[in-house]
Amino acid sequence: MVSIKNSKKYLSDQNIESQLVFIKSNFGFLPDLITRLENQEIPLIDSISIVEEAKEKLIKINGVMGNIIKIKIESVLSKNKGYQAVFKISEILNGKKEDTYGLPEDSNLNDLTYFKNCPITSVDVERSFSMYKNLLTFNRRSFKFENIKKSLIIQCNFQEPLKENLEENF
Repeated sequence: MVSIKNSKKYLSDQNIESQLVFIKSNFGFLPDLITRLENQEIPLIDSISIVEEAKEKLIKINGVMGNIIKIKIESVLSKNKGYQAVFKISEILNGKKEDTYGLPEDSNLNDLTYFKNCPITSVDVERSFSMYKNLLTFNRRSFKFENIKKSLIIQCNFQEPLKENLEENF
């Protein structure tokens, strides 16, 4: 009942149409960018360029709301240390940056090459956590890192043909 009451209140607002036009004209590009980011096989460089494309478009929004959005997007991305790290790695992979200043000290140059297809959305990250959880059961706690890496690669590569097979049959 409360939701219907609130809906009626907001829909009767005379400014609702102009607010919806503002939202569609300034944020209408976001669903497409989010869908592109959810693609499992997208290289890190492309993921970062999609995020930066969204940032550029959001920063260009005019008016009071545009200033609020600009401050928010810059604040969120500057505080996100993980994003800053993958952004720097992307710059190295792209040949735009040659130094590793600002990256974690324990990262070696060989490990940076593995970031070429690093997912930056939680969809793939959550999927990998599930794989790790299944991989690191109670009786497998003594895995060496190298063996975990190999097993995870096998699991990830096994999932794709299985998914394609299911899509073909259904």
